Amino acid sequence: MKPAIFCLSAIILTTSFASYATSLSDKKPYKLVVPFPAGGGADIIARTISDELARNLGQKIIVENRAGAGGSLGTEWALREKADGRTLIYVTNGTLCVNPVLYPKIGYDVNQDIEPVSRLTDIALVMAINPQKLPVRNLGDFLAYAQKSATALTFSSAGNGTSSHLAGVLLSQLTNVPFEHIPYRGGAASITDVLAGRIDFTIDVAPNVWPHVQAGRLLALGTGSKFNSNSLHSLKTIEEQGVKGYELFAWDGIAVKKGTPENVVKIIDAAIQKTLANKEVRERLLSRGANPVHATPEEFNTFVQSEQNKWRNIVKSSKTTLN
Repeated sequence: MKPAIFCLSAIILTTSFASYATSLSDKKPYKLVVPFPAGGGADIIARTISDELARNLGQKIIVENRAGAGGSLGTEWALREKADGRTLIYVTNGTLCVNPVLYPKIGYDVNQDIEPVSRLTDIALVMAINPQKLPVRNLGDFLAYAQKSATALTFSSAGNGTSSHLAGVLLSQLTNVPFEHIPYRGGAASITDVLAGRIDFTIDVAPNVWPHVQAGRLLALGTGSKFNSNSLHSLKTIEEQGVKGYELFAWDGIAVKKGTPENVVKIIDAAIQKTLANKEVRERLLSRGANPVHATPEEFNTFVQSEQNKWRNIVKSSKTTLN
């Protein structure tokens, strides 16, 4: 009996998907709102999945970058649209967990305004330096050099409260080595100044850092957490190299506005899961240090709630401010 029920459910979902796609065929394309600048790690992942996701939804997707306030402005902007599933919101641990704690006022309530649809990936954080700027070749040498430096070494981030910001703060906390934080308007701008030798180091999401490591322009000193990605397999974690308690990674997903019909949420989730199962998409994500993750809308919602406490504690213990 169970197989029959499963098949019937699959038929209903397929039929619903076809009806939904047909009903939207004469409307405007989907929007995938990425609340971060073009060229950064979030934008890279969003565009990696967008073409295949569009094919699975049967409708064109337009990626819109709406940056500002660590992703808060773009998220708020997307939530002004109708709750019809036509506006997809790229969400992260920053927009759903960090910003509500860090910013005194944001234009949305995570639990009241946002409907998590599907997780996309867990994303490795990679610590990297410009080997032409610093005379070090591993994390131990780096920390020894930083301790002896007459001035605090600088680290760049994609902005206040982003994963790359908190990653640097956590390293400073656990090693008792002071660093000077230099925030930028997005990961692309941050990595540009590391490449130019104007910044000493960064600990940013792998999609933003790893291509430059592979090209020999940057030297990777460690990762925030062990990942299955073939590209990062040989890279030791920061904790493995002596910084006890250092474990940090970023994550992302797709959400819609609260009030979107449940059947529409399930259809979008099914299309995303089909996209993540695509061999080419998976390989492209893994090569960038992003591990595809399967989670139902319910599982994603539970995950977000559990992560809120984790990131709230990191922000508060780091005494991070917006100065």
